Amino acid sequence: MKPLKSTITQIIIIGILLVILFTDYLNPIKEYLPILWTLTITLSILKSLKYLRGNISNELRFLTDNDTYNRIYPFIIGILLVIGGAYAIIFIEEYLIFSLLITLNGLLLIISGFLFIPNGMIWIKDKELISVSGNQKNSIEIKKLQEINLFQNRIIFIDQTQKKYNLDHLYLKMVDFVKISDFINHNLNKKIEIKTNDIKVHES
Repeated sequence: MKPLKSTITQIIIIGILLVILFTDYLNPIKEYLPILWTLTITLSILKSLKYLRGNISNELRFLTDNDTYNRIYPFIIGILLVIGGAYAIIFIEEYLIFSLLITLNGLLLIISGFLFIPNGMIWIKDKELISVSGNQKNSIEIKKLQEINLFQNRIIFIDQTQKKYNLDHLYLKMVDFVKISDFINHNLNKKIEIKTNDIKVHES
């Protein structure tokens, strides 16, 4: 699943950085390697800010089953990095720049946790409606889209040939049903039948 892969990726990155730090590999630039991670986290924060400010009109986000974990893991890893980086700055004389960058990355991860956006999404690109949940991704031509069924844990897109495109592992509330319906009606220049199911389960 995506959260597990994200955690493994973070652990691998930290492991590689530590191996490089405590060996002679890539001297003398190894202290600056965490800046690549810094740039990645910064770009993620900027994207979150752009979405939260409503500046991405062709994209809509909603919760997946894994987003409870996705919401907290930046805080866990971020706090560990801040503590480890601060300890290295105070008690280890070598690799000061490396330690400062690790501490900075920890702070940026914590900030990214406060700016969390859900990982389920639909967006419009090149006359297609694209949907994503974890590793699951669907795309359907807008002109062929005929019906959308909304459930608490999935969305089913149906085209003119009755072919179904399932988007699973979601955690939708009533407010999401409304947002998805509004998004579809506002952004697609055609009439789409939208059906809602299980509407009382996650009512808010």
